[in-house]
Amino acid sequence: MAVVVMKVPVSGPLEEWAAGFAGYLAAAGYASTSIELRVRLFAHLSRWCDAETLLPARLNAAAINRFLVARIASHVDLSSLATLAPVISFLRSIGAVPSAPEPEHVAVGAVDALLDRWGIFLLSERALVPSTVKYYRALAEPFVASRLRGSVLEWDTVDAVVVAQFVAATIPQLPTGTGKLTISALRSLLRYLFSSGVVADRLDSVVPGRAGYRDASLPRGVTAEQVAMMVAATSGDSVVRRRDRAVLAVLSRLALRAADVARLELEDLDWRAGTIRVRGKGGQIDLMPLPTDVGQALAEHLRGGRPATAAGRAVFFRCRAPFTALSVAGIQGIVQQAARRAGLGAVGAHRLRHTVATATINAGASLEEVGQLLRHRGLASTTIYAKVDLVRLGSIARPWPGSDSVLTAVLS
Repeated sequence: MAVVVMKVPVSGPLEEWAAGFAGYLAAAGYASTSIELRVRLFAHLSRWCDAETLLPARLNAAAINRFLVARIASHVDLSSLATLAPVISFLRSIGAVPSAPEPEHVAVGAVDALLDRWGIFLLSERALVPSTVKYYRALAEPFVASRLRGSVLEWDTVDAVVVAQFVAATIPQLPTGTGKLTISALRSLLRYLFSSGVVADRLDSVVPGRAGYRDASLPRGVTAEQVAMMVAATSGDSVVRRRDRAVLAVLSRLALRAADVARLELEDLDWRAGTIRVRGKGGQIDLMPLPTDVGQALAEHLRGGRPATAAGRAVFFRCRAPFTALSVAGIQGIVQQAARRAGLGAVGAHRLRHTVATATINAGASLEEVGQLLRHRGLASTTIYAKVDLVRLGSIARPWPGSDSVLTAVLS
């Protein structure tokens, strides 16, 4: 790392920490070119502080923003706060610059206070997961805010007419799926308000529904040929390509969700037993067989693709520093990039799940078997695939008027 520092002379008030910064980046797994780029940014920040007669102890958030403006004005590369992040993180870690300020305390208003109490109820009494509670809260907040009068919430005049008027004014403006979820959140909130004595009458039953029929559309999978094209688009022996092939193999063969893949850890792979443990929605844990081809793709990825400085036990990591576990968005991005390289346009990770289910049911499997493969908790979630069961649908389909079979029947 001393070589990198010598290539990039650092002068100014940050000079004494330049070598330590290069070592900090090396320990985090940054490539030599990335280290040199960030040391150059470090050097520019030090020169800027010197020109501004700014001591490191005064390098707060406002000063950092002023430096970014100066950097953009004087350099072709538009360095952002994300690029500067490792520089600031290092300087804060050694106490050279002020730590990030604590968020100012904001007094909780009446709307937030009620939503907080409702959220606690949903978590503790209804056993909803935090992500669902957060989503419900965001959807129901406009209704609660509509009852704000000054600094207090007014509930005495809330009746069926008020609720219906709010729904009529709000729901039609939303997409069908969001509208249906908003209605579910609003009904849940109204039940809570009645049970806690905030409103005198139970009003959840007066919330009108939103038209939008379950399973109205067909599952949108891709063909086996298109999956093969996506896999072919990840050919090559680079670390990135081996990782991407392993991700596609897990998704296209095991019908996992992107979140399931992002949660995979090394302990979930039992090579001797040939199984893989999947941690799904709502804390559900399932043990699935590990097909030979999927195991081979995973083994190739893990043998040469796991960064030496990777932190944690995740199976899939970023291939650029900092080497953190891939997020759900990262898994989805791998599928989207492979589809674009194959010339297929936009293909989401969930469509691979639909592909496996559709192929399985057309191979003669029952809905119950498909539900087990998809790890559905109830058969209702699997029934949509009855629409793509071409074999069974063909046996009950009636001839279309005007077809040869109908004409033959009429003439005879």
